[in-house]
Amino acid sequence: MPEVLERFLTEAVASPLLLAATLVLAALPAIIFAFAELPLRSHAIISAVVMAVSLWVLRRMPQWRLAVAILSVCMSVRYIVWRGIATLALDRPEDAVLSILLYGAELYGVGVLILGYFQTSIMRPRQPVPLPTDAELPAVDVYIPTYNESIEILRRTLIGALAIEWPQKQVYLLDDGRRPEMRALAEELGVAYLTRADNSHAKAGNLNAALKVTGGDFIAIFDCDHVPVRSFLRLTMGFFLADPQVGLVQTPHHFYNPDPFERNLWLEELVPPEQEMFYHAVQIGNDFWNSAFFCGSCAVLRRSAIESVGGIATETVTEDAHTALRMHAAGWRSAYLDIPQAAGLATERYAFHVAQRMRWARGMTQIFMLDNPLFKQGLTWAQRLNYLNAIQHFQFGIPRLVYLISPSLFLLFGIHPLRANPWEVIAYAMPHVFLSLIGGLAVARSVRHAFWAEVYETSLAPYTALVTALAFVAPRQGKFNVTVKGASLERAAYDLRHALPNLVVMALCVAGLVVTPSRWAEFPLERGTLMVTSLWNLYNIAILGAAVMVALERPQRRKTWRVRREHRVRVTAAERHDLIPIFGETTDMSEGGIRLLCGDFPADETHVIVDIQSEFSRAEGIPGRVVARFDRDDHVELRVEFRDLDPAQERSIIELMFTDPDAWTHRPITQHPFQSLLTVIYAPWRALVLSLRDDEMDGSPV
Repeated sequence: MPEVLERFLTEAVASPLLLAATLVLAALPAIIFAFAELPLRSHAIISAVVMAVSLWVLRRMPQWRLAVAILSVCMSVRYIVWRGIATLALDRPEDAVLSILLYGAELYGVGVLILGYFQTSIMRPRQPVPLPTDAELPAVDVYIPTYNESIEILRRTLIGALAIEWPQKQVYLLDDGRRPEMRALAEELGVAYLTRADNSHAKAGNLNAALKVTGGDFIAIFDCDHVPVRSFLRLTMGFFLADPQVGLVQTPHHFYNPDPFERNLWLEELVPPEQEMFYHAVQIGNDFWNSAFFCGSCAVLRRSAIESVGGIATETVTEDAHTALRMHAAGWRSAYLDIPQAAGLATERYAFHVAQRMRWARGMTQIFMLDNPLFKQGLTWAQRLNYLNAIQHFQFGIPRLVYLISPSLFLLFGIHPLRANPWEVIAYAMPHVFLSLIGGLAVARSVRHAFWAEVYETSLAPYTALVTALAFVAPRQGKFNVTVKGASLERAAYDLRHALPNLVVMALCVAGLVVTPSRWAEFPLERGTLMVTSLWNLYNIAILGAAVMVALERPQRRKTWRVRREHRVRVTAAERHDLIPIFGETTDMSEGGIRLLCGDFPADETHVIVDIQSEFSRAEGIPGRVVARFDRDDHVELRVEFRDLDPAQERSIIELMFTDPDAWTHRPITQHPFQSLLTVIYAPWRALVLSLRDDEMDGSPV
């Protein structure tokens, strides 16, 4: 039955009339249920049944997640209608202002929820399209734009680009910094070097300038820190050759270092990275509706498609999504391949993360104001809704702040965000919240754990609220800010400047918690309301606790990150040629050294020669020094620091680390919602304790 539904939706996408009729029919049950007059007892019984059924479907029949989404929409619409009809507190001016703000925030949340369900209603990951065996393959230009990034970051990306397997390929370093050292790097590696006289329109202008002086039929674009694997073009170009209307093929952005939430809260391998939800759920859903977004990197574009829309968009600071919008409106198709084919550096500090998301929030709001997808000719209604949801997602700042301060304003100052019997609030709100949670898990259980979206949004809310408000007022203002990559930090430090807004909000919530007992004694008739509001306030404190602790930066002394790699290795004593070489296997690598497991090796030998080999590349004669040795039951673990590598050896190490076609497989991380809530609660305390204890081993070269 789910397959039948998917086939029907596939046909509906091709017919605007059928799609509109389908949406109306899907909305009808929610509308009828929303306005049905039911006694509170009957509503509670129906809600309990619906929650039980949804939970059973999620656990036993996950392929029916669309049914869970429909039930969730019914409960959410009923809740929001009840809120608007029965609970607005309009008696006093201060109550009215807070009540309307809170209701607006909830309307926003329900709207994003419904659009999100539509966006991810069908998720069918693509497989690569085989390349033709009897045709000449087209020329591809590989663009790597840079402005102020380090040579070390650019070197590994250029080496990865040169290793891409494709007969007609030219790699270009697009240097907007006009730096002699970058020109020298390009000459050293044998890539073309392009620059221009000014930096107009930032990255978009840099790309457009390169388009005018290069001639490849297709353009592959990588941010300067995204190192492609050698199979990138073999896996992506088949879509273009099979369908001349495909103008864009996007692959995921994969990151080989932890983001600030994983790193600063010590959650590596416990919680999925923050961007996993977009790249391994939302984009797959977008792809079904022919609305996969261009993400600025790890993508291939057809030159004729870019030129048909006037080049890369320059009117907004999110040139990638804006360009994709124009390409879709011009009739070009997109494809999303959910197989990581490059890996880059996630933002390494909370401050850099905030700056990056502020740019995204500003840019998406600029698109809404300057090139609104709802009114843009050429888009299908599905594309309009998906672009609208992407834009609306970044408007979470003000609604999130309203959610955070509303209970505190009641507890501290008696300002009522709503007026209702607390049992009615529970009866209507619980199924709405519970079904939203279950619906989210049905879509993204392994790529976004429950409650973490609130942490991510809370950590950014004060900043996105500001930039989106400014972008609505002055959409043409604002400039492109380059995201800092490759930063180091010698000592642990708390980023008070960027955490301060949320610390103020948290202080307000804690103050509300402190005064609750006195209000409990003073207002006995409001105890039910106080109980519900206090629980809400405690939840906000838990979310804020994680959000403010992300600003506690762990030291980062390493210049290069380790990555897991299992390659065959031979270790030879550098100074004793009479010793027999020992064979083993690497467990991880960095550009500075390796960790390996091998048979017995003389404990007094510290200087070694290492040969590393994989199925696609090798590094031979690598000089190194054993900096640590651990004798296990049946093997020896050695940590070897590389010494005095020549350029060819450096290149071979980078190829072994980054260009394996299977290097970056997506590893799902699943967690029960209750476990996830506990993780949110204990993460800040665990981070504080571990940071105080941390003897920080990142100074080790390997």
